[in-house]
Amino acid sequence: MPITPPVKNAALHVPAPPPASIEARLFHGALSHSEWTFRGTRNRIFLIGSGAAHIRLGRREVPLAGPAIVWAPAGEKGSILFDAGAEGASLAVPDVTLGSAMPTGAVFAQVREAIARPILGSRLPFSDARRMLSTIATIEQELKAGQPGAQEVIRHHLALLLLAIWRLAEPAADQPQPSPRAIVRGFVHLVELHIRDHWTIPDYANALGVTTHRLTSAIRRATGRTPMEIIHGRLMAEAAILLDGSALQIAEIAEALGFKDAAYFSRFFKRIAGVSPRAHRQGVALKKIRPETSYAAWP
Repeated sequence: MPITPPVKNAALHVPAPPPASIEARLFHGALSHSEWTFRGTRNRIFLIGSGAAHIRLGRREVPLAGPAIVWAPAGEKGSILFDAGAEGASLAVPDVTLGSAMPTGAVFAQVREAIARPILGSRLPFSDARRMLSTIATIEQELKAGQPGAQEVIRHHLALLLLAIWRLAEPAADQPQPSPRAIVRGFVHLVELHIRDHWTIPDYANALGVTTHRLTSAIRRATGRTPMEIIHGRLMAEAAILLDGSALQIAEIAEALGFKDAAYFSRFFKRIAGVSPRAHRQGVALKKIRPETSYAAWP
């Protein structure tokens, strides 16, 4: 159920909505205080354009004065209490949507590190606050209108917000190398996003801001496999799902997985699975038929 905006003459306690939804809302000054509670199911942005508020996150309590921003990653539970007259905006985003909006390139690892930690009331210049309010207003409008391409517009504006949050986290000019754990998490995330784009290992390393050697070393230590083996395993898993559970032709599956042609896909599949895609599909079909045609199944 969507979060209800603050109403006049009443304190507001809003239950957490379903975790799968995005929610954006501008709010204007109420005559009395209002409170929002969040239970960590989604990533949260609270933007205080003017007025004052007070946030409680776990055991931390911080007074806020606008213009300021609060960022609470998924998993962080708490509440925010707005004083009478406070104005601003709120945004709730599930992890899956946030992941699809993550900027790629050299800043990917830095942005991911920045949004892993809460930001409790960083002060904003008025110009930045207005721009971020406008961004959240656009997301709210796109959610309400539901026009074609709305999800792309929303992802674009989420990416702008993520970059703004990263800047607020004050990234150093000379960033330290990401930890092996961060490299592995970032790599797995990028594989999910770009598995059909057939990125090379240097492509992934560049996006994570590390060398190919460091990427390979981190993945080997964590999984016992090379980055390419993980990529191929993910492609094979997707191929098996389509071969086993759809009526798509082999050429259509190859195209859906980003292969240049069906022959190249078939060679790739056979090299790893030991059988061609067609033989794999026939084998699955035989396994389904055999129990039904065995003697034990006869009346």
